[in-house]
Amino acid sequence: MISRREPCGISLCRTLRALRVQTGTNPHGVDSGARSAGQSPNGMDAVSNPAGLYHRSRQRGLALVAVLWAVTLLTIMAASFSLTMQRDSGLVRNAQDRARGLALADAGVHYSMLMLSLPDQRKRWRSDGTPYETLLPGGPVRVRILDEAGKIDINAVQEASLVGILTNLVGNPDKAAAVSDAILDWRDGDDLKRLHGAEADDYRGKGYGPQNRNFQALEELQMVLGMTPALYKKLEPLLTIYSQQDGINPVKAGREALLALPGLDEKTVSDYIALRRQSPANSPPPLVVPPGSVQLVTGGDRAYTVVVEARLPEGQVAGIKAVIKRQRARSGAPFVIASWKQQIPGATGLSDDQTIANP
Repeated sequence: MISRREPCGISLCRTLRALRVQTGTNPHGVDSGARSAGQSPNGMDAVSNPAGLYHRSRQRGLALVAVLWAVTLLTIMAASFSLTMQRDSGLVRNAQDRARGLALADAGVHYSMLMLSLPDQRKRWRSDGTPYETLLPGGPVRVRILDEAGKIDINAVQEASLVGILTNLVGNPDKAAAVSDAILDWRDGDDLKRLHGAEADDYRGKGYGPQNRNFQALEELQMVLGMTPALYKKLEPLLTIYSQQDGINPVKAGREALLALPGLDEKTVSDYIALRRQSPANSPPPLVVPPGSVQLVTGGDRAYTVVVEARLPEGQVAGIKAVIKRQRARSGAPFVIASWKQQIPGATGLSDDQTIANP
């Protein structure tokens, strides 16, 4: 047989390995028996050198503590990242639900335009505050429509009617007269101060003064001297800037506006509303008011306040309050939107027990 010669390096390694087995030493010249007997590499006993053993044990302990701290910090960072992602996901879902709810409520406003445009008077939705409910593709919506002719026009109302309404709301004739004069001074075209009114000198320090013109929006009423947030909250549902007539059409008026009229109590208003719902739209019942009260007028069907509450299948609620006017829009629609506001859920006043299902 032909013998194979191993390389010199391999042969030398085998020789050294055999020598270590025979002598019982390691490559560093330390006897393996001494190591097994507990001696250190420099020939000292582990028992006789406890400092070295303690040093090595301490290093291993510090390494273990460092690893535990690193694992703890990574765990906290992972938990914090997970919580942040959950919060972000929740915010995104809430934003999506809010957008869907507002889109559904906006669809309810446009559906109301359709129902107000039906040629059949019997199928057309009433605009006297009667609540309706209908199911749209995105979910159910509740709708209430109020004709602006059923409200008091703040730009056309005369002093006697305005004082009567304010007195009925605040219960103090002197305070009612002061607020009424301030309102009339705000909208008239002169700088002459009424008896209890307010002109430019009375608004010093506020940074503005009376505009001496008609109110451009109901929110402007909050700037009038003497107008408190509580009083404005009571007045806002009763007033308009769109009817352009001094008086109120009781056939179109909602419960809040009728209760604000001097001389009408809760029972009288409730009985009238019940009778009005039972009567045909072209034959409304008469309303009797005390002499000297707000003037009763006819007309309307030009501008409406539409209050919509939309409810998503998940339970989220969104509300919109819009004012629409009968006017040919550029898109060809029979209405234009004069005002559009988001409503706080639950602030629309459309409770379940008042809702009438629309067939």
